Amino acid sequence: MQFTLEALQANDGDCLLLHYQLSAGAPVRVLIDGGSAGVYSSILKPRIDQLRGKNPLHLRMAMVSHIDSDHITGIVDLFKTLEEAQADGQDGFCQIQTLWHNSFEKLHGGKSAVVQSATVAASLDGGVPPGGLLDWETEAVVASVPQGNMLRKLATALTVPINQGAGGDLVSAPAHGQKIVKIADGLTFTVLAPNDVQLARLRAMFTGAAGKIKAGANDAAVGADYLNNTVPNMSSIVVMAQATFPGKKPLRMLLAGDARGDIILESLELAGLLDHGRCHVDLLKVQHHCSNHSTTQDFFERVIADRYVISGNGKHNIPNANALGWLSAARSKEAYDAYLTNRIGILDNKKTLDKFLAAEQKREKKHAYHFRGEKDLSIAVDLV
Repeated sequence: MQFTLEALQANDGDCLLLHYQLSAGAPVRVLIDGGSAGVYSSILKPRIDQLRGKNPLHLRMAMVSHIDSDHITGIVDLFKTLEEAQADGQDGFCQIQTLWHNSFEKLHGGKSAVVQSATVAASLDGGVPPGGLLDWETEAVVASVPQGNMLRKLATALTVPINQGAGGDLVSAPAHGQKIVKIADGLTFTVLAPNDVQLARLRAMFTGAAGKIKAGANDAAVGADYLNNTVPNMSSIVVMAQATFPGKKPLRMLLAGDARGDIILESLELAGLLDHGRCHVDLLKVQHHCSNHSTTQDFFERVIADRYVISGNGKHNIPNANALGWLSAARSKEAYDAYLTNRIGILDNKKTLDKFLAAEQKREKKHAYHFRGEKDLSIAVDLV
């Protein structure tokens, strides 16, 4: 039996492999995100080669949690390589049963770009709008929209069904209740977000952005605010992966993408998964690389996990020291294990972690931190 989340070294992005196996069954693997530029060639492809041996690796699903370049780029690179092999008449080294991916256009109800906004319109072609971009986060969203379009074209060329099993053009949840998708015998994904409530809000904000620009507001500011603060937060696919083994209590992983903490809590509530305002899971993939923009201490007090997985190499100050502190404070004197992809990163990541870990060793001896070995491709968390 196996129920494992493997976090690959994805630089400042996410690249996850979920492994599941019943004792007598074949291994089931799901790839969730592919990291930023360079992650595919240096990390993801070597890991696929390790897993497959001499035979093609079967992926039950490849899922792009949302349209940000630090999540989608490695998936695009994988599909490009497979399409090139197919064009050359070669057998693919990887077989993918379905792609889950919500495109920018589908998220917005099929509407075209806000024509009044050069910033939003340019994002559809990956161009830089007049006046440039306001920050790196907006730039990541702008770059990822055409990547998403390319990914869907590549999937079509490879005859990989898009959003198979999700029940429509979008991977989304109902306004109330649960959408449970069977992935394999004993393994399900409950789709939590985006749900119909959040999609309606997203589309209203899309229309509102156009209205502000018509009224004379600054195009770059309004467009960047919409793309940066709204789209990733409200469009991230969030799923609860549940494994049920004979005679054992079900095990749950909450895979949160880059969704903001309040969006995750709202999604759990609408799905009926909060018990007196709280939810316990065996593993939480901490949203948005444990950024201080996407979580709070209250979130960690309400979504309680035995194990936390955090991906980030210090770029853009992630994982953030304040957010790590909120997790620690929320679970003070309670045992948990945290698994991080990078102990030594860039900027002041090592110095920040040194200071945080020294304080934890004094105050919170039940909190255990585990790091990927510097020469390893990934760090794995086994629940069985």
